[in-house]
Amino acid sequence: MRRTASRIAFGLIAATFMGGNAMACMVPSTQQALDVIGLKSTLMVSALTCDQRSDYDTFMTKFHAHILDEQHSVDAYFREEHGRLFHTYEDSYVTSLANVQSSAGIHEGSEFCNQSKTLFGQVLALNSQSQLDDFARQTPAIQPIVVLECGIVESSAFRRMERLAPKP
Repeated sequence: MRRTASRIAFGLIAATFMGGNAMACMVPSTQQALDVIGLKSTLMVSALTCDQRSDYDTFMTKFHAHILDEQHSVDAYFREEHGRLFHTYEDSYVTSLANVQSSAGIHEGSEFCNQSKTLFGQVLALNSQSQLDDFARQTPAIQPIVVLECGIVESSAFRRMERLAPKP
């Protein structure tokens, strides 16, 4: 029994290390920032794919200050999680974000640009930063990472298994 518990604990710990910081949790403000930056990326991919650059420019002009603040929050998250190498991880995230959104657009085919036009209409009708935040939260962009909410509490049984795990 003890041996089985040790194997399970070792597997959980190994999965955590293999996953790197992907298992880190997001505080609500960071989650909001990722939602807004994800929406911005979706709109950028749409603008480039569907020749809607003027709509994207209008969006960026209207919400530039707020998007910049949210970008600073994302920067701070990656800096906290990855230290000196945060730029490498953040650049990888931004590239992956655009790639998964572009792939989704390819999968949708000709319907993508019709949906993009609708999305731009909805976003450009927003009048405030809080409306943009709400919209980004309610219509989340496709993300290349798995995000966990903070506040998940490990059970005492998990902590016991962790103590029993062989040390690397």
